[in-house]
Amino acid sequence: MRFRSAPLAAISLALGTLVGCAPPQPKGSSAADKSKDWNAALAGDSIASIAMANVNKTACGPNSTGGHGFESSCDGNGGQPEYWCSDFATWVWDQVGADTDGLTAAAGSFYCYGQDHGTLSNTPHVGDAVVFDYQGNCWADHVAIVSKVNPDGSIVTVSGDWNGQSGSEAYFSSTSHVLVNQPAYPGVVGTSPGVIGMTISGFISPAGLPASQTTQPSAPLPEASQAFLYPGQQHFTNSDGAGNIRHHWWDSTSQSITTDTWGTGTVGQPVSFVDGTSQHIFARGADGSLAHWFWDPVNGARNDNWAPNGKLTGDPAAIRIGDYQDVWAVDQSASLQHWFWGPNSNGVQHDTWGTGAAGRPSVFVTASGEQHAFARGPSGNLEHWFWAPANGIQHDTWGNGLAGDPSALAIGDFQDVWAVDGGGNLQHWYWGPITNGVQHDTWGSGVVGRPSVFVTASGEQHAFVRGTGGTLEHWFWTPSGGGIQHDTWGNGITGDPTAEVINDQQHVWALDGAGHAQHWFWDPSTSKINHDDWGK
Repeated sequence: MRFRSAPLAAISLALGTLVGCAPPQPKGSSAADKSKDWNAALAGDSIASIAMANVNKTACGPNSTGGHGFESSCDGNGGQPEYWCSDFATWVWDQVGADTDGLTAAAGSFYCYGQDHGTLSNTPHVGDAVVFDYQGNCWADHVAIVSKVNPDGSIVTVSGDWNGQSGSEAYFSSTSHVLVNQPAYPGVVGTSPGVIGMTISGFISPAGLPASQTTQPSAPLPEASQAFLYPGQQHFTNSDGAGNIRHHWWDSTSQSITTDTWGTGTVGQPVSFVDGTSQHIFARGADGSLAHWFWDPVNGARNDNWAPNGKLTGDPAAIRIGDYQDVWAVDQSASLQHWFWGPNSNGVQHDTWGTGAAGRPSVFVTASGEQHAFARGPSGNLEHWFWAPANGIQHDTWGNGLAGDPSALAIGDFQDVWAVDGGGNLQHWYWGPITNGVQHDTWGSGVVGRPSVFVTASGEQHAFVRGTGGTLEHWFWTPSGGGIQHDTWGNGITGDPTAEVINDQQHVWALDGAGHAQHWFWDPSTSKINHDDWGK
């Protein structure tokens, strides 16, 4: 199986208790002249993932990108290892394209960087650097990366140059590692968390992505599905038909597929996504509740229930919206219910969006922050609810004749929805600022169930649907012309497909009659559709 990605480092959860990051004299800063003022939160999740991917790495050993060490960690001390907590934090920021000019091996250089760029604050964000024991003149004892901010304000950090053995600078630094500082501790400036043994002096966000990344706002994340990506890994989740949530993942380092069970007592199919370094799965409980499982490399697997008395009759749809997690599902009164959680929400909150819905909704967020939910009405209408910050929740109807649940996408300024009608045809509706209302066309025939759709970087629109004979049918439209095209990728499936774009490859998963997760992927380097069995 071919997949282009950086390998995921093996993650150790060892806890460091000693740190050696006494700073050398600072060398001054030119970063202020080069600041490009970008929103550091844009890259926060990537920074956290990169930091976690290097846990247990050393000053001179291989790092997660295939190089060795971090900045001058291996030879900055007269050709020997130097105290390298700042080297590690700088290197991690470098990987996402942040401006690191002015940062040195001195931990306190981050504090001065924050002053220069206006990104020094008392509030932690994922991806921030946190400086400890700042003493002035760009001098501090330690700096770490914030990898997680919990709802109660506590934080988890990743430190370079942690837990070395006593001795010279070179000896300590050659025996220390990148480690996770756990358990979580209060992210409050002026406090001295026991796990660190030093006082928090401030939080610093990165600045200065390349211009090509700052000329446009970040695109909203797509709707969650049964598949998700984790560094160097592809994951697929499904129900085994007996109420168990099965979780399969392929690892690019071991080139192997592993399967485990995340939860029990469910009906229907789950939905999954990644939030920072955490993996999340939501599913409808057999009792109609909204069950939630989540895992991260620090705390392992946990679970809770967002709606113990939800009385759900349809599978959930979920999406990440900034720092928030949002889930929609239909209950037994045909009402579209919405739950959301975020760092400032004071727990899981809930509201009702409308009535007259059935099945599994499909959701997206526009670049302007509007939240949209499409669902099949009990009589087969294509119902649409949307929320805008200034107007609240509104509703309209886009079409009729649906027999299957819809799949929706935000494509630039356009909104597109696909669904299968009662005649087995794949129907498509779309709206945009120049369409003169909702428009409609038919993409194909001979299909059932819910389609899975995506858009490539080049603007191609793709829809995968289960054929009436168990085939994996594929329609696609390209901006360059040629109309809607079609091919068949496989056969023998009994469940609806889940499709994802991974770099320049196209991947699809679906269950077969034996309950095995079948996987197809197309690689443009060979123009070939490949297939493997991910197991039951």
